[in-house]
Amino acid sequence: MNEGIQLFDRNNTAGAEKAIQDAIQLDSTYAAAHHTLGQIYKKQNKLVDAEKAFTGAIDNMKAEPQAEYWYDLGAVQQAQGEADGVSSSERETKFNAAINSFQEALKLDPKMYRAHYRTGVLYEKLDQPEKADSAYRKTIEIKPSYSPAFVSLGNMYIDYGFANVAMAVLDTGAQINDKDARMWNGLGRAHFELGQMKEAIDAYTKAKAIDPDGADALYGLGMAYAELRQRKEAKENLELFLGKAGDARPDLIKAARDTVARMQDVI
Repeated sequence: MNEGIQLFDRNNTAGAEKAIQDAIQLDSTYAAAHHTLGQIYKKQNKLVDAEKAFTGAIDNMKAEPQAEYWYDLGAVQQAQGEADGVSSSERETKFNAAINSFQEALKLDPKMYRAHYRTGVLYEKLDQPEKADSAYRKTIEIKPSYSPAFVSLGNMYIDYGFANVAMAVLDTGAQINDKDARMWNGLGRAHFELGQMKEAIDAYTKAKAIDPDGADALYGLGMAYAELRQRKEAKENLELFLGKAGDARPDLIKAARDTVARMQDVI
């Protein structure tokens, strides 16, 4: 077992996998070995094998239950639901299974903020905003410095048409985590949705100062400047965005290109 962990730490995945499998063959009730094997499979994106290994770890926890085992199982189930080509019914099944795993982890460790946060993300994906709200707020209560909880909660409110509530959430988050670009990007988006372009530009500018290459800030700045008909600034930021966006958000890329083209036509 120790050999397998050492090999895993040295990124010798194949050697680690064999060593751990040998350890399990010697003692199939060795929960930690099953868990380490699950981590190895997860690193290789072998999600089905990872799920089986983490389940094996849980089945053999006995008198020493580990919240981390349930958490890792939930993370793999979530990844399965998010995989390309998964049907909507299978996605829902995997997300609900992941929520159950995270809830089991929280029974063992109620302050595991990562489990609360992931539960919130999944409830939001399942279009259950009230449950998502509760999970995000619990994350914030336990670990106020965890920016993603503020950002996800704020963005969820924006998506559901409550930009003013998002503003309150994100403003509080920015006071706690003022060095996190994601927080200022969220505030920028909330101001934009409320039609407050100057305030949006101020928030996005702060995000850009923290992360000059951040695509969200560049896109937000470009679109806000475009709303104010400041063509030079809009074009500059949107072209920077297009150079850094890759293909992650085709909808935003199209909007940016259309905006740049529209401004050029006006000129």
